[in-house]
Amino acid sequence: MNQNKKLKTPNQIEEWMMEALLSLMKEKSFHEIKITEIVDRAMLARCTFYRYYDSKEELLMRCCESIFEGLSQRMGMEDCHTFHGIALAYFSYWREHREFLELLHESGMLYFLLQSYDALMFNVAREVKPETSKMGGYDFSPKVRYHFFFGMGGFWGMANRWLLNGCKESPEELAQYIVAYLVESYELEPACQYYDKHGKYPYDPCYIKPGNEF
Repeated sequence: MNQNKKLKTPNQIEEWMMEALLSLMKEKSFHEIKITEIVDRAMLARCTFYRYYDSKEELLMRCCESIFEGLSQRMGMEDCHTFHGIALAYFSYWREHREFLELLHESGMLYFLLQSYDALMFNVAREVKPETSKMGGYDFSPKVRYHFFFGMGGFWGMANRWLLNGCKESPEELAQYIVAYLVESYELEPACQYYDKHGKYPYDPCYIKPGNEF
């Protein structure tokens, strides 16, 4: 990395510090890591750290944000007009980045990510749907907001248990479980007569209607 120091840019400096922190977390508890160790590992001056962050917790949050930026890009490559497409992208991405989540878990810092999970996923949703990029949470109706919290909480609950069990199922299987849950719940709804009349479900595979409800 020495030869690259003369090419310092803000993005590169942040990357070096994130890499340094995550490599140290493989060796010791997050709470035992010192700022001096981070800058030494990144081969930067201590004052450089404080130009970007006030604490190592802020640096760890930047690591989390970076991971979720990658999730935005991955989901943008899939068919995010269906629950199946969203689920497939979501679980595929976390399988590829399970080491990061395992590192947080082993360091006793998974709670740190979960404290900001809703906000991070909201940013993902805004990136995936550019038409909502300038909208804040309260620009949506309560129904839309609570549907979002329900969905994201359910996705994480599945992902967390899946990771703890060693990712035995494929992302495709988990995506099918999501679709099955939605479809079977729809069929059991006593007030819904669509299936009885048409012998099929209105959305296949669980289509998400474009646009937003206000």
